[in-house]
Amino acid sequence: MLSKKQYILIIIAAILLGFLTDILQIPFWKTAVLIFLTVTLIIYVPFVWYMYFSRNTGNTGEYLKRRTRQPILQFYFSLANSETDQMEEALSILKKKYKSPQMTAVFTVAYAAHQENLAAVKESIQHIKDLSARQYYEALLKVEEGQWDDAGKLASTLKKEWMKEAVKAELLHKKGEADAAKVHESKAIDLTKGMQRYILEKRYRK
Repeated sequence: MLSKKQYILIIIAAILLGFLTDILQIPFWKTAVLIFLTVTLIIYVPFVWYMYFSRNTGNTGEYLKRRTRQPILQFYFSLANSETDQMEEALSILKKKYKSPQMTAVFTVAYAAHQENLAAVKESIQHIKDLSARQYYEALLKVEEGQWDDAGKLASTLKKEWMKEAVKAELLHKKGEADAAKVHESKAIDLTKGMQRYILEKRYRK
């Protein structure tokens, strides 16, 4: 869903390009291509920025909140804010939309991790295609099941540093070392950007 600012930018861009077309005698097809590219940038640049690059979690949260009509964004926004009913609603929609277990595995497992019940979705973890994500949840499952040594060893092999720190934090919490866990929570946040940073901040800095 476009914001009012994006609508205004698109209208202004279309008008300006129309004037340039007339003044410079640019062929219509070239103008159409320029308008298409401009609209694409206006729509997708903010999405890419807030999803993957922004370090301002307040702005990222507002961006997600305005777009919760999209099931995927609703799911992650409600997950970050522990809104269980909305999370379950979004998950149900996503499962209906994407029938394949491979497609819904990440959402199913993320929900279970939030509920601290990964043991219930062991099979779904194996359906996650991304190796880093799959091993991350496997490590969290081992923490949940009390296999702390195995969890620590698996965490050390994770390629994404924020995942290592997040698993270490969970492990220390289980051991009752809350102060030490907070150190790793902060490191995990510092190593992330975009939506992932927003989710971790909301989770760790309540």
